[in-house]
Parts: sequence; C-alpha cells; structure tokens
Amino acid sequence: MERVSIISGKLPILIIAPHGFNDNDENTSIVAEHIARSINAYAVINRGWERADEVDYMLDKADCNDVNHCHEDVVKEEFLDPILRYKNRILQTHEAVYIYHIHGMGNKHRKIAGDDSLDMVIGYGAGAPNSHTCEVWQKDLLCHLLHESGINAFEGKKGGPMSGWARSNMNQLFRKWYPEPDVHSMQIEIVHDLRNCKDMAILTAEYIAAAVKDMLSVKSFSPSKSYKAY
Repeated sequence: MERVSIISGKLPILIIAPHGFNDNDENTSIVAEHIARSINAYAVINRGWERADEVDYMLDKADCNDVNHCHEDVVKEEFLDPILRYKNRILQTHEAVYIYHIHGMGNKHRKIAGDDSLDMVIGYGAGAPNSHTCEVWQKDLLCHLLHESGINAFEGKKGGPMSGWARSNMNQLFRKWYPEPDVHSMQIEIVHDLRNCKDMAILTAEYIAAAVKDMLSVKSFSPSKSYKAY
C-alpha cells in the first residue's frame, strides 16, 4: 500500500488528511478521498505514516500534521511536496486556493465541551495573537452551511486544542512557513460517531463536500448568530 495518495482535481480546493492511517483518526482517509472525488477537488492523503514523536521513514513513522516532520527527508517528498505542487498548479488558473485539513476527534470531546450535539470543530488560527488561516467570514460561512445541513459545527477557540494556531500545525503552512495570502485553510475535526464506519464516513463526506463547494460562489458573509467555540 502506498504511504501517501494524491488526487488531481479541477476545483481550487485541496483536501488533506494528515493522520488518515492512525487509529484516532479512523476513516478520515475515506472522508478526504470521498470529498475530493465527489466534487473533483485535489487531495493529499496519508495512508501509511504512523504518527510518532520522531521521524523514522524506515519504520513508516512521522507526524504529517507537524510541519517540522514534513520537512524531513522522504516525508517531504511524499507528503509536503505534493501539497506545494497542487497549490502552485491551482494558482496558475484560479485566484485562490481553499485547503481543508481533515482530522478526527474522540466522542469524549462532547463531554469536555459540555454539549453532546458537538459534531465538528473548525480551526482557523484563533489565538493570542490571532494567526488566521482564512477570512473570519469564511469560517463563519462553513459553520453556517454545516449547521444548515444538520451538523453542529463549533469554531476552534483561542488557546483551544483545535484552533489550528500552533506554528508547527500544517494549517499554518501558508501563513508561518510559506506566506501566501491567496491560500485560505481550515482544519475540520470530526467526532468519531460521524466516521465510525465506511458508510458513515462517506455520508459525512457528502455534507462537507457540499459545503466547501458551495463556499466557492460566495464572496462575503455576515452570520446572523455567533457559533459556539471549543
């Protein structure tokens, strides 16, 4: 089995699954692939790198959500370089690139958040100071579209574990490492219940795919309400 799958597309959307091989992120590779294929988006999907504290390419060990790991030999060639190539290819024919990092979170986060209806968390670089990886209205729009489809999406709060703020987080790749204002990215954390089997993962992917595709036709958005943060 290949360690990393790449999918070429037409839309200016790049779907990334950094932990698709790991148990905690079970079936995120299925979610990512189905999103990409259903809307003709690009994708880079980890299928063989096991999350670890240190890189060992002989043992298939690396954290593909850690930019430092992604600059190591072999990991860079297999995982980071395709992301950079797709970004460049998209910008040749489109004004912007929209990246969505697909992650998994345990159902325990519902209890921690104090809300059993929590389905997803959208990280966009909220912190102190903020390092927003997309326009705030884009985050609001994604939350809105997911809510409209029946998915309760929270936003990643400042200082929270799912904000996508840390310098080493791949969500910050085009802000803190390769600054590119025409790249907008978010990370989508999905509870286990919404990806606990292949059929559920595909259904969840359908909702996300519809939302991210619909976002392409919107230039601004003012939410009628604020979204819960976690």
